[in-house]
Amino acid sequence: MSQPIRILGLTMEDVVDFRSRPSAKNAGMYGALDRKFQMVDVVRPALSKTDTFYNRLRHISLNTAYWRTRTHVNTWALKRRSAVAEQLLQQWDGKYDLIFQIHAITAPGLYPYRRPYVLHTDNTYILSERHYPGWATLRNIKERDEWVRIEREIYQHATFLFPRTEFLRKSLIDDYGCNPDRVIRAGAGANIIAMSINGRRYDSQVALFVGNDFRRKGGQVLLQAWEHVRQRLPQARLLIVGTAPQPATLPAGVEWIGRVTDRQALAELYTRAAVFVLPSLFEPWGSVYLEAMGHGTPCIGTSQSGIPEVIEQDVTGLLVPPGEVKPLVDALIDMLSNPERAEAMGRRAYESVQHGYTWDDVVARMAPYIEQTVSDRVMESQVVV
Repeated sequence: MSQPIRILGLTMEDVVDFRSRPSAKNAGMYGALDRKFQMVDVVRPALSKTDTFYNRLRHISLNTAYWRTRTHVNTWALKRRSAVAEQLLQQWDGKYDLIFQIHAITAPGLYPYRRPYVLHTDNTYILSERHYPGWATLRNIKERDEWVRIEREIYQHATFLFPRTEFLRKSLIDDYGCNPDRVIRAGAGANIIAMSINGRRYDSQVALFVGNDFRRKGGQVLLQAWEHVRQRLPQARLLIVGTAPQPATLPAGVEWIGRVTDRQALAELYTRAAVFVLPSLFEPWGSVYLEAMGHGTPCIGTSQSGIPEVIEQDVTGLLVPPGEVKPLVDALIDMLSNPERAEAMGRRAYESVQHGYTWDDVVARMAPYIEQTVSDRVMESQVVV
């Protein structure tokens, strides 16, 4: 095609100027799409203030985690978001060739079969039901089935789906009946990558945890394990980054840093650590593993969901069973007491990110299918009936 393909982004996540803030969430993906094609804009079908208030009020709960999830996952909000998306997309009619949507908590308008779109995501509702019910908050069977029906429609009307993992790809095919030929595992890219890891050290005996959802990310299990680690390694330290409330008491050697929004400060923490640890109970993908690996830091994760597709056992890190203390203790001691082993894994982790997990790598895997979608659309428009 002589002219670059024009792509319009559609997402419920906070939209940022990816050109001026290249390290912000998903900005790397939009930047890579813009380098390969032409990103005309990114739109977010946010609810009005009135709808937002009503949505929160009708699902109010003393359990704030449940309340937060429920305000996103309900059919009323999904349909309202889709209606807002319809209004936004109508304003862009004729100004784009393809919609690039992230996740399926909105439809690309009220008539998704009318517009060409592809979808990039990391999870499905049925996977949440199966592996982490805390995210599956639709207790009413009728509403649950309606949500899954709409979700299935969104997936099946996309010209191509780009799941981040094979774990998710299987769900899209088996649980939602999607055509396997149109479900392409694309992975995801690291949002921040060090220019070089030359000169970094691995003898600090510092472990780093980064995660906002402390319970789901295995934070409580980690604190239990850390007490045993300190008995063997009295100088070891654990740094915890995230927005969760700090527990009243912490084991010795734990420093609760709290929220870190500055990407440079976070990069320095990745470099300071000898190992990154995130023993999640459920993790559809886990971008922070890639961020750590992108700074030459080996990872400890759990052997479930999409994590084994990011961390290669005994190559770029270690995998332990979710929720189990002793294997986590053994893995931490192994990495923190053996800087040569940590360095070998860290350097292989860095190479892995550099050759396969940049956003340009991800877009390169998606590009042929994006081009096919637009090419087929052009051919269809030229058919004389």
